[in-house]
Amino acid sequence: MSLWVVVGGLLAGLGCWLVASELIPAAPSLRAALGRLDSMGASGNDQSPFLVRIGRSLATTAPWLPVPSADLRLLGQDPAAWLVRKVGYAFIGLALVPGLSSLLEVGGRSLPLTVPAGGALALGTGMFFLPDLVTRVNARQQRADFRHALTSYLDLVALERGAGAAPTEALEAAAEVGCGWAFERIAAALDQARKASRPPWDGLAALAVEIGINELGDLAEIAEVAGQEGARILETLGARAESMRAQALAATKAQAGARSTTMVLPIALLAGGFLVLLIFPDFYRLFG
Repeated sequence: MSLWVVVGGLLAGLGCWLVASELIPAAPSLRAALGRLDSMGASGNDQSPFLVRIGRSLATTAPWLPVPSADLRLLGQDPAAWLVRKVGYAFIGLALVPGLSSLLEVGGRSLPLTVPAGGALALGTGMFFLPDLVTRVNARQQRADFRHALTSYLDLVALERGAGAAPTEALEAAAEVGCGWAFERIAAALDQARKASRPPWDGLAALAVEIGINELGDLAEIAEVAGQEGARILETLGARAESMRAQALAATKAQAGARSTTMVLPIALLAGGFLVLLIFPDFYRLFG
């Protein structure tokens, strides 16, 4: 009996630790950043080689498994290791409920077969899709942060152009002036384009496709027009920055309104519980 208790406790603790580690965002990896700077892409090669090999084999044998490649590149995570965690969570979810039901049987309380089977399927399915949900939420927040930084980058590029810098010099100087992970990604993309003897707007366009930021692609198109045709882009950059700020402000207001709406239900439940607490003695005396 003690062995079953230990096994069930280990399974339960492992499941709780995996869920907590997936919900809490990990710290940025220095090795992933160096990999991006070395033109290895944002694949996030900070995982165990063993997990990476298993993930690649799994992706080859089961190509139908969905992998959010753009979100993972934005977050600096390796798709193969992420896929291994996803499948591993599903297996742990499938094994957790039968393990707990076995503990109940050892204790003398048996459950119908449909209860552990249905619970295992539900928990396994939920833990299978948990990494997708967490990755999507983290990537959405990262893109919002990147767009906020991009508005500042547009202003810096406009200032550099106003000071007489060429389009290429303006793009590179603005990336060096700013700070933060978004400016580092932009500077790395420009550096890779320079090392490959390509124009800087090609690097920005490639980064926009890589991480799924359409506004960065628009900036690359504006810079390409200015670099090839010599067009003035000060007004265009300023208008684009103002438009992005307006969109960010509208999104923030909508998020605040949604959170205010979701607070109605807890407040209503709290008020209902308070009313029940007030009238319960009267009903008890009336019907008791």
